[in-house]
Amino acid sequence: MKKYKVLFERIADAADLGTEPLPKEPLVELAGENRVLVENHQGVIQYGCQEICLKVCYGHISISGNHLELARMTKEQLVVTGIIDSVHLCRGRK
Repeated sequence: MKKYKVLFERIADAADLGTEPLPKEPLVELAGENRVLVENHQGVIQYGCQEICLKVCYGHISISGNHLELARMTKEQLVVTGIIDSVHLCRGRK
């Protein structure tokens, strides 16, 4: 799999797509202070009204705030709404 990642990185560099995520890598979009979109997640690790943790390919993403909830969740993407205080990427396992 690492061989393909290097290939995709080279293709992205050659096509000047450096800001686009590679396949299977997470993409996190913060829309204002009330919405976070996460693509390419691998499931929910922890769910609460003040913190939601999501598994990604190289660790986890922790979203903290108040009145958090999963507004939408599919296999490919997940939307968290509420009052977002922070979005934190932690490499490695939780």
